[in-house]
Amino acid sequence: MTKKKHGELKRWAAFLAIVVALFSLVMLGKSVAQRSGVLEATGLIGSGPSIDVGLIGAPASLDIRTEQGTAVEQALIGNVYETLIGRDQNNQLIPALADSWTTSKNGLTITLHLRGNATFSNGDTLDAEDVVWSLKQIISGKYVGHEQLSTVAAVDSDSANRVTLTLRQPDATLLRALSGRAGIVYDRGANTDYATQALGSGPFTVSAYRAGSDITLRRNPHYWGASKAASSQIVLHYYADEAALIDAAAKGDVVMALPLEHTSLTDITKKTGLKAVQGSSTSKVMLVFNCSTESPMSDLRTRQSFRYLIDVAAIASSATDAKQALGGPIGPLEPGYEDLTGVYPHNPQQAVTMLLYYSTRYFGDLTFLVPQEYQALGEQISGYLRQGTSAHTAINPDMQVVDDATLSQRLANGDFKLALMTVSGTDNVDLFNGVDNTLQYQNGNAQEAYRNAVAATTGDAYADGMKQFASMVSQDAAAAWLYERGVNMAVNGRLHGYPVNMTDELLPLKDLSIEQ
Repeated sequence: MTKKKHGELKRWAAFLAIVVALFSLVMLGKSVAQRSGVLEATGLIGSGPSIDVGLIGAPASLDIRTEQGTAVEQALIGNVYETLIGRDQNNQLIPALADSWTTSKNGLTITLHLRGNATFSNGDTLDAEDVVWSLKQIISGKYVGHEQLSTVAAVDSDSANRVTLTLRQPDATLLRALSGRAGIVYDRGANTDYATQALGSGPFTVSAYRAGSDITLRRNPHYWGASKAASSQIVLHYYADEAALIDAAAKGDVVMALPLEHTSLTDITKKTGLKAVQGSSTSKVMLVFNCSTESPMSDLRTRQSFRYLIDVAAIASSATDAKQALGGPIGPLEPGYEDLTGVYPHNPQQAVTMLLYYSTRYFGDLTFLVPQEYQALGEQISGYLRQGTSAHTAINPDMQVVDDATLSQRLANGDFKLALMTVSGTDNVDLFNGVDNTLQYQNGNAQEAYRNAVAATTGDAYADGMKQFASMVSQDAAAAWLYERGVNMAVNGRLHGYPVNMTDELLPLKDLSIEQ
């Protein structure tokens, strides 16, 4: 062999060694990324267009264990983190990480039967040990939502796919709690910086996060489910307010924008050129009463007359964020719902007759707290209440527009007679069940009905009990329920597979895709 040929062979050998080394580094990097559950947008895990979604109110952190508010749940639950039990678009409980569950006849034992093929995005197997560890961590670490597990006395497992929860007392709300933060399953063997990363078992991973700006979701190539995410990448962009979000949709920066609470469905289309869609929610707007003995609202006749004065149907038809009128504490997507709008129909004449019972000075300083976003609604309600004024009785609400922090503080201090407020979430009836005394409302029969409902051992019995409870507090005029809030969205016509209901709480995007 000549010296020249020998040199060429050495150069080829060196080149091949470099290629092998580079390939090894790439594979090592990919493996590390997969093990961490965080895959960057490198093109290694699929192709396809990125879908841009616009939202308002970014989470300050990705740490779903400690971050307050619904923004982090909306972004991550159902996308990155999965829960033991799921919820469909009608708010019905469905199998998720647990493909079935049973409740003992006495209601003190719940057995969860886990899927046998679930894995985390880093490839780790998800089994009963992870579930037991996660539930114990949520309780001991007092993660957000831990109070929903307060009736759990013990969590055990006797096999890889079965977990048993032993309760101190029956709790019909526990299964639904396991469809939220209280039911998230974490990887007990992972070392994750939860503030900036998220490692779960869902169809997406978080590939990039810029606090206050955006969250990039990438398809999880190791997803254990029957089908992978329809889109390879979805970016959640966060805007300061609704005007900025509307502008982004109009410019085409996002193909889906929500929620648009202060823009009518007609104006959404006009301003953005996109299709306007309205979904249902579990959020409610209501006029609450201070029922303490020092308040005129402690009297049943007063509360009843005020409900007769308010035209709930007119309010629900004019409010841009209204889905439908309500007459009680339970909405259409919640167990035990019954249409109670006919309990106190709009009847000013009936109200005036009832109010003749009171002297002109009885109502005095009728302090009415109104959040800034509902100033127009507050003025509308004040107008209805003034219709109760007669030669015998003067009703003149002292409407005070306040920010959210002030509203919360003054409600807690009892510094109000009337207040407009919103509540969100299924089973969120603590204002009336005797647990939360913000309104100083007490009705022994209604609160016993609630306790009996929670102690039910079947879903049907729970729903029947909640129906009785809701009817009692509505008849007792514990508040003036106005409407269920809708979730208004602007959606590109080429977009498919987007969720519609409860998107203010949860935004599962696994099926989201866009036509090319």
